[in-house]
Amino acid sequence: MSTSSTPTLSSLGVGSGLDLESIVNALVSARKSTKRQKVDQQKALKEIEVSGLSKMKSTLTSYQDFLKTVKSGEAVNKRSITTDFKTDENPTFKYETTSSLTNSSHDIAVTQLASGAKLRGTADSSNFHTEAGADGKTLYKTNSSGTISFTLGSGDSAKTFSVDIAENSSLDAIIKKVNTADGNPGVSLNYVVGSDGSVNFTLESSLLGDGQDLTLSGDVGIIGMSGDGSENVVQHAQNAKMLVDGVEVSSKSNVFEDQISGLKITASRVSEQKDDGTWITNKLSVTDDKESFTSFAKNFVSKFNEVLSTCDKLYAKNTYTNGKCNYDGGDLAGDSLCNSVKSQLKSGISGFSSSTGKMLFSYGISIDSKGKLTIDDEKLSKAATENYDQFVSVFQELSEDLDKKLDTYTKTRTGVLAQRSDSANSSVADFDKRLNNIDDYLANYESMLRKKYTNLDKMISDMSASMSYIQSIVVDNS
Repeated sequence: MSTSSTPTLSSLGVGSGLDLESIVNALVSARKSTKRQKVDQQKALKEIEVSGLSKMKSTLTSYQDFLKTVKSGEAVNKRSITTDFKTDENPTFKYETTSSLTNSSHDIAVTQLASGAKLRGTADSSNFHTEAGADGKTLYKTNSSGTISFTLGSGDSAKTFSVDIAENSSLDAIIKKVNTADGNPGVSLNYVVGSDGSVNFTLESSLLGDGQDLTLSGDVGIIGMSGDGSENVVQHAQNAKMLVDGVEVSSKSNVFEDQISGLKITASRVSEQKDDGTWITNKLSVTDDKESFTSFAKNFVSKFNEVLSTCDKLYAKNTYTNGKCNYDGGDLAGDSLCNSVKSQLKSGISGFSSSTGKMLFSYGISIDSKGKLTIDDEKLSKAATENYDQFVSVFQELSEDLDKKLDTYTKTRTGVLAQRSDSANSSVADFDKRLNNIDDYLANYESMLRKKYTNLDKMISDMSASMSYIQSIVVDNS
């Protein structure tokens, strides 16, 4: 019993000689166009809406970030800081500002820099002997072994560490032992060999400030010291000190962070003194930076107008040609959301009145016929100069009002934009499901057509074979 195989996708129409493949493709394509076109278009429009909502959210949150810097004072409480240092002078101090900076003037002199303890001692032939090294250099080595203990500070906060020095240790071995010892809080040892053959040791501490003196115990003679090292002190650990308006202030480091409101001072060198011993001060002055504030006000207006422009671009309506939409508008074409945001912002400006009764229009800022803010530079500059603090306060109150209005749109879960985005994304997901269902339908439809045309192809092929057989018999019998 013979079996015949069903033609495959690539051989459809082989038996009949007809272009059945093209017929199937055309029928599937026509059905696909009917079923998918509208859903594809609806999905694309929703994806554009999602993009537009995202752009709107980004624009508004960015503007709110700016408004928050105004509310906090970061953007508006600008101060101008000047000193009387000469341009070519190595200043006695440097400065940075903090958030609590206010107008002030100070006379400052650095009277003492912070330092760590420094000890110096000299060892001689009773502690060291010399040997000739392999390279011909003279090596200094200890005559005996011992243990040296180092203590920084005193009381409960004291830090102590010890090192064991072996007999016949080289100078470099001693240096390494001390400087890399476990528990070393910042003590360094170095040496200089004098022309007379003496070994001069220096101990220095990196811990600055009062109470961080260095004391020794044990076999301190190995490094040229004696007793507890107090006789070897060349510099005690000490705080940095400054005179600020005649008041002495102190810091364990050369940085003064909490002593002067609004300022962080770093001492660089000690100030000079007059012949009578009084300190020569340098003046540091903090004043309102009115020029900077005028620049800020212009920036405020510019950012406000940028938000309105973004709303206009997103809202731009589509145009039509012969009744057919060109889809050339904004991502939120004709969406009332854009006008709602603009209305909130414009009413926030035009309806605003500060606690002092002042409005932006009092300072030369007004809304033009298109809803954009404009500036009268002369009026703005005059207002900032005459009542700077009030001017700052007005912008801070206005920024707080605008920020609250925009919260209606930008809140993470309950804002208008969040809800609209959730709805639009849900629609996109629904369209994807519908498209998947359509794809499944089209796959089944194509499968049905292929079975149908495969059978037709076989039937025509069989009929052709039978006709050929009959014809051959007729010819043979004629």
